[in-house]
Amino acid sequence: MPYAVLRVAKIKTQAHALSATGHNYRQAQHPHAIANADQEAPHPNREYVNHAQKDYWSLLEARIQEAGVKRIRSDSVRGMEVILTGSPEGFIRGQDGRAVDYSKSKWAGDNLRFLQEKFGAKNIVSFTLHQDEKTPHIHAVIAPITEKNTLSADQLFNPKSLRELQTEYAQAMAPHGFERGVEHSQAKHDPMQRLYGLEAQHAQRVAELTKPSVPAPAIQLSDPPAAPWKHAEWKVGEELRINAELARQAEAARVQLVEVAKLAQANTAAAEQVRVLQKQLSTSEGLKQENFNQLGERTAHNELMTGRSERLAVQLAEGGGPEVEQLKIYGQQQRESARKELVSVMEGLLAGRVSSGADFRNKLEEVGYSTGKNLEGKQVIIDEGTGAKFQVNELKPNGQELGIELAKTTERTALEVAQEAKREQSRGQSRGRGKGI
Repeated sequence: MPYAVLRVAKIKTQAHALSATGHNYRQAQHPHAIANADQEAPHPNREYVNHAQKDYWSLLEARIQEAGVKRIRSDSVRGMEVILTGSPEGFIRGQDGRAVDYSKSKWAGDNLRFLQEKFGAKNIVSFTLHQDEKTPHIHAVIAPITEKNTLSADQLFNPKSLRELQTEYAQAMAPHGFERGVEHSQAKHDPMQRLYGLEAQHAQRVAELTKPSVPAPAIQLSDPPAAPWKHAEWKVGEELRINAELARQAEAARVQLVEVAKLAQANTAAAEQVRVLQKQLSTSEGLKQENFNQLGERTAHNELMTGRSERLAVQLAEGGGPEVEQLKIYGQQQRESARKELVSVMEGLLAGRVSSGADFRNKLEEVGYSTGKNLEGKQVIIDEGTGAKFQVNELKPNGQELGIELAKTTERTALEVAQEAKREQSRGQSRGRGKGI
């Protein structure tokens, strides 16, 4: 059975916090942050709490101030970074070996609820799912503030409480098929700081921070809604999203500038680069205008599409037409693509362990599918993303009937579980015979 995995690391300095921010948000000014990421990952990373992607140091300082913490030592731990995941075999994968999309899964939601209930929702300042590496995993940043509003990582994350945390986390993940690892294990892990290269000297850090800035990628506008009456709402939403992204970019540049300025006090060679960064920051308004020009162009296109939508509605009311036929063909293509993806997901599930039909349905629900009935009252599997409904006879994992493949998998799973239980019983008897009187 796969193990639930939880690891923690302290955030004590601003440099550590900024480096962790760069890693988790794959920021271009931190090249090590994206070195191990899969640039062709099929599923997106996702932030659930810190939507503006502010740097962790600012978030932690703001939370500490909000909580009214009165005494803060200079060497106090400001935050704790927690990695939440499981052993690779515990995640559903397609035939290509990649994990399916967990960004909207119950697994991700249960991880967030676990931390919020354990440490308080306000103390979870960031919660980021990574899906561009081999195994889905979560980076959460926690302000270690106690119920008495004191800042105490030692109280919340000591050896005893960490053992309890491991046990409680495994219990929370049990519905997803994970169990606790061996308690008091002597296995050692490389410190998480190695991920971020925090041993760099000031000069190296300045060199990294003052490299020529990569131009920010153009903000991609979303497609306008088909319904004409929703266009105004769409435009307002796009303006808000563009403003939020530009604010994030400006804040990232400001934070970078502050750090370089501090280092420049010990390294005068950085002074010129400070002025360069100030100039880069001043281009923010130009970037903003460019994106709003794009929004204007899309709005004009939107108005053109409104007329086309009205024609399409009229053709549909009159029983058909060339555009209606094109739309039908497109819909059929999208449905077939969704069917093939569902078959691939099923094949990945059936390659692992499935104890029953109910277990199989639960695993499908984990990755965005549900069951129901169509208008004819027949049982169907529904792709929540597209709304497509598939009868069981349309789905043939490994080229076989679903019922046949499911029966094979449940039989194999039962046999493997029985064999494991037998081996465990045998090991227990062997240990018993080895004890002295």
